[in-house]
Amino acid sequence: MRRGWPWLVLAACADAPDQRLAIVRAPRILAVVAEPAEARPMQEVSYRALVAGPDGTIATDLAWAQCLSPKPPTEDNAVSAACIAGGMFADLGVAATVRAPLPVDACALHGPGVPNGEFRPRDADPSGGYYQPVRAEVVGSELLAFGLSRITCKLPTAPFELAQRYDREYVANRNPSIVATSPAGPTATVAAGADVELSVTWGETDAEAYLYFDTLARELVVRREAMRVSWFATGGEIDVDATAVAEGDDRRTVSTTWRAPAAPGPATLWFVLRDSRGGIATSAIDVAVQ
Repeated sequence: MRRGWPWLVLAACADAPDQRLAIVRAPRILAVVAEPAEARPMQEVSYRALVAGPDGTIATDLAWAQCLSPKPPTEDNAVSAACIAGGMFADLGVAATVRAPLPVDACALHGPGVPNGEFRPRDADPSGGYYQPVRAEVVGSELLAFGLSRITCKLPTAPFELAQRYDREYVANRNPSIVATSPAGPTATVAAGADVELSVTWGETDAEAYLYFDTLARELVVRREAMRVSWFATGGEIDVDATAVAEGDDRRTVSTTWRAPAAPGPATLWFVLRDSRGGIATSAIDVAVQ
């Protein structure tokens, strides 16, 4: 499956999934955040996860690991089955946050390099990127997910001069930032059953311009990141699961509508902002429904 967006790969054991993804009815890992958002092999990266449940944000340790198995072309998934169930991963430790270098051979395993015994490089995502899968498992549970940590790799098929220019001029992605939300956090009060506007605003420079190799035109072009916000709540109803802003669109705010639960009580809202090169920012708001 060719990825349209660097996403979160879920691998939890559960009953048939609730198709209304915006409502968190069981514990779930909503995001795995890498800092920095993009790094070269052997560069250190820290990882943290946003874990949500029907009662709000869950503070917990996770067992972290990096996938060491390349995904065979015959597998229709973003992560190798050997990394999910076959033990082909390197443990990074158990903690809320861990820090580790990307594998020295990350570009060969998951990028444009060609591992021994194989005949073609991995396919890039639509932004030209490659990703190191990072395994995150909630300790004491079967809740497991994979984040995708972007790797800076060399261009595999560009002419020599363009490849050199790309190495000199390409700027690695950085995580975006959520600068404002509605309701404004970290706490808010709403009326039971009310229609509440949810909105997220990101920073002026967060939709970054980046260098991209157009394989059809055989030239380097400058593109601008698309942005996407996923909406989550512990109850009520949200009009859409996610709202996106395309490349070239200057909007910095997106919104949707949340119908608050009909019964008074506590609720939590989560916003996950992603750029199209794998950067992530998150925000959580505790809501009193009255």
